[in-house]
Amino acid sequence: MYLFRATNCTYYTRICLPKALKDRGFSFDIKVSLLTKCRAEAVERNLEVARTLRPLVSSVRPDETVADFKHLVDETINQIRIGFTSPDKATVPIRIASKASDVEASKSPPGITLSEALSQFIASKEKESVRPLTVKQLKQRIKHFIISTKATTVSQVTSAEALVYRDVLLGEERSYKTNKEYLAAVSQFFKWCKLMRYTTANPFTDIPLAKSSCTGTGSARQRWQKHELKRLFQSAEFKAKDAAFKWVTLLMLFHGLRPSEACQLRVDDIDGMTCIRVSSEGGGQRVKTDSSYRLVPVHTKILSWGFQDYVSELKQAGQTQLFSYIPLGENKDWSRQYCQQLARLQNKIGMKAGQRPTAYSFRHTFVDELKQQEVDENIVAQLVGHKNQKITFGRYGKKYKLSVLKKYLELINYGADCTVDF
Repeated sequence: MYLFRATNCTYYTRICLPKALKDRGFSFDIKVSLLTKCRAEAVERNLEVARTLRPLVSSVRPDETVADFKHLVDETINQIRIGFTSPDKATVPIRIASKASDVEASKSPPGITLSEALSQFIASKEKESVRPLTVKQLKQRIKHFIISTKATTVSQVTSAEALVYRDVLLGEERSYKTNKEYLAAVSQFFKWCKLMRYTTANPFTDIPLAKSSCTGTGSARQRWQKHELKRLFQSAEFKAKDAAFKWVTLLMLFHGLRPSEACQLRVDDIDGMTCIRVSSEGGGQRVKTDSSYRLVPVHTKILSWGFQDYVSELKQAGQTQLFSYIPLGENKDWSRQYCQQLARLQNKIGMKAGQRPTAYSFRHTFVDELKQQEVDENIVAQLVGHKNQKITFGRYGKKYKLSVLKKYLELINYGADCTVDF
């Protein structure tokens, strides 16, 4: 609290609010005109104003809104000013003590609970072109924060609560990547709350999340090793599978497709047998990100196993989908059936759950093979549909020609470990 003189020589009392209130959206300070240009008179009035307002600041309730506090301060100041000696009390200005409903008429409901805000946020996301699985993950991760925090309303959450939650995540022994995704989900939620004017700041902005000092690769996704591929492809269980299961497996392994990208392919997505089109143009098709839209050359090995004949037969029969898989579950997951089939097959050939590669690991095997061949990361990013993080190629560069991609794609060769009979 201190006394200062404005440029018009009128004296003011200024009381700065504590950080805890500012984090909840309260103003930085309270400024009160003392209605005098005489310093001696201002000193006396300053003491009276400070003596009355400071208890109000220290007694703000956890559920008290900014508008309610402003209303109380305005009424209090008006009462103090009545006691100011003035030649003409009619000239003493009155601070308009607006009601909270008037002040916040154009704003969203004050003091909205975290659960209520989450319901609105999820409803908003469901109206966007966001995958059901993404919406489900957002809801799950934000709920995790809501359960862990002592705050009940959006405005009560400060950077202190955000840091505490960061420590909660670190204590639950998740991977760095997963913790980062949890924090990103909650930060996205509070960014939306700020836009909705439920809060004045996103408390999760700039919350640090240091990487583990561990240099091992335990958190990396598991790839298929050569002996595991041999075990899979030479098993009687794999040989007994239908063509759809075998082709999806090979398309992931030789082209780096995601499981859902492979399972949702249409006949028309095979463009003249020269490339595979990954898009969301077909009914129910989805892609993960904008970078996922891409053309991938067809590998020579795939053609040598009769992929062209397979596609031609379906086209002549008037089929739309390349495979028999359909989107299942509330997330409309194209790969759910395939992943279940692969898991059952692995159980039968003795690959133990939790100690074996998964369907997604075919994609990681593809990436790792190119990495070991020292293929430029920009090439790999375009093949698998990742965003190019380097500004020179990402912002200014054109996409690589299919002929260039084809040259590097042909480096993928698993040898005798990957021999398939149809």
